[in-house]
Amino acid sequence: MAGSRARSYRRVSTQLRWKRFFATTAPGELGVYTYRAHWLAMIGFGVFGVTHMIEVLPIFTQQQSSLHGWYSLFLMALGVLTGCTLYYGLRHSVRPWVFFAFTTVVGAAILALPAAWTGGSLPQNPWISGFIILAVAAAAVLWSPAVAVLYMASIEVVYAVVASQVITTAPRAESWVAAGLSRVVFSLMLVMILTVGKRGVKRMDLNYAEALSETLAMRRSRSETEDQERIDRLIHDNVMAALLDASRSQGVLHRRTRQLAARALDVLAEESSRSTAAHTVMVHDLMDELMDALAPWRTRVRFTNLRAPVRPVGEPRVFVPAYVAHGLTQAVSEAVANSARHSGSEITIVSMEGDVCPPSPINPEGFYLRFTIRDDGRGFNYHDVPNRRLGVRVSIMENLDSIGGRVVLDTAPGRGTTVSLIWPGDVRV
Repeated sequence: MAGSRARSYRRVSTQLRWKRFFATTAPGELGVYTYRAHWLAMIGFGVFGVTHMIEVLPIFTQQQSSLHGWYSLFLMALGVLTGCTLYYGLRHSVRPWVFFAFTTVVGAAILALPAAWTGGSLPQNPWISGFIILAVAAAAVLWSPAVAVLYMASIEVVYAVVASQVITTAPRAESWVAAGLSRVVFSLMLVMILTVGKRGVKRMDLNYAEALSETLAMRRSRSETEDQERIDRLIHDNVMAALLDASRSQGVLHRRTRQLAARALDVLAEESSRSTAAHTVMVHDLMDELMDALAPWRTRVRFTNLRAPVRPVGEPRVFVPAYVAHGLTQAVSEAVANSARHSGSEITIVSMEGDVCPPSPINPEGFYLRFTIRDDGRGFNYHDVPNRRLGVRVSIMENLDSIGGRVVLDTAPGRGTTVSLIWPGDVRV
């Protein structure tokens, strides 16, 4: 049952996404705990890389006469990549390209070792050998454990051939066999630890998704209960008024009774269509509903670019399903409430716009709506928000997801927040 709830809610991705080589993996593309685990891994990788770089520098100095000068470019590249990994990790920014570049540079350095060797005897094993462990760890973070083990085996085989058949080391140097076995053991242990950690955070993300799903279901249930109470009140008021009027009339039924009865029937028909998701509202009515929902924040909200008409004058009016209008109104209200509570800004700008677009399975009528909620406040880091605060994740993101929309969140500490709510979600604007 729990698994079905998570699937109905949203499958949590645990794989790093690639858009372009230097792209940042967006927080929304990974689960909450998976994203945190990745930038924590980047910090650990960076710290380990810095300490290993300090250890390697004396070895590099001793081997300068045995290796060509251009080979030092590999050490410089590894130093830069280590610094980038630590920098991005401390900024909680997941950058997959750093891990990929690290594995590539280490592999290239192993392959280039025979060309860099000057022919002299090395006082000890080449300085690049220690970076193999780090490269295997990067492969385990970036890909699967099987790929990491395959990468390790390939690198170790190539390095064994180079160390035993091409270059020579001083007799007192550590045996390349013993050093290789030590690296393999450490690499396998590191891959195992990273694999267990990745599976653990994946399980945590699935549990978190189930919790969000249940929270959203509770909110929907509460909303349905309120709708049902409203229906009961409407029925009670109209039916009781008709009955009271009929009870007080003498002789033939009064015209007022017929009017009240007709009104009661209209109310029942409208609420019946609403309960079966067949009810629709016009876009300009959605704007009126939004204005009413934002009434508590009328002193801080500034409206701009409120263009309700989506189609030219003379063409049929644009309608949206009632549940979509309700979900959009809830999400906009929550975004404005979050801005009022947390941004520190005195003004929140709200805009609504729409236009025609190719028809989609979600919206066969062929139009889209976009709401933008913006402030110039303190901003925040999405994955630093405590898990107990579900406003952004449930009331906004998952609310839009449940009605077929999507959310684009643009925020960072110190540069404000912009929330874009787009319906339908499969449109590209």
